[in-house]
Amino acid sequence: MIKSISYNNDEILKWIIDLYVPEGQFHLDPTYSKGQFYKGTIPQPKIKSDLYPKADDIIKADAADLPFDNNSISSIMFDPPFLAGYYKDKPTGIMGNRFHGFRKMEDCWAWYDKCLIEAHRILKKKGVLVFKCQDTINSGKQFWSHTFIQNKAEELGFYQKDLFILLAKSRMVGHNHKIQKHSRKFHSYFVVLIKK
Repeated sequence: MIKSISYNNDEILKWIIDLYVPEGQFHLDPTYSKGQFYKGTIPQPKIKSDLYPKADDIIKADAADLPFDNNSISSIMFDPPFLAGYYKDKPTGIMGNRFHGFRKMEDCWAWYDKCLIEAHRILKKKGVLVFKCQDTINSGKQFWSHTFIQNKAEELGFYQKDLFILLAKSRMVGHNHKIQKHSRKFHSYFVVLIKK
């Protein structure tokens, strides 16, 4: 049975592929990084790209400005950075150094907006965009990224087909999170969008 929740990335991705990606593998992953999604049972995407490629077979490209023709891609697995709040010249810490990040969540959301526009451009009609995201708190304020993404996607002409929730049994706690003022996020989302 395909459910809307799981503790396992592979399980959710397999469900999404079974339901919405008839080719059996994603066509493009524009934030491939080290390919962590594909270390288990999920097939490698046909095309891999990243702003900071970690291997020779990965195309160097910003997910907001991709080198692909209009209406040329059938499916996209998009797992962008969701961090914000660094105060030096560049992101710091384990997550910041690994995945990059943004100074403010508004900067992150502005980039998400550009990436959604670009995904809509390159996707074929009825193409699938799977957008992994996590809600977060920045400067003491809640940022509901999954809602922002769903609203922007709908404005662009995407249909919101499905939503999966990845649960976590534990999360890293940063040095500045000792005094808790909000619930700690133990989940992230896979928003499944179809280009109308």
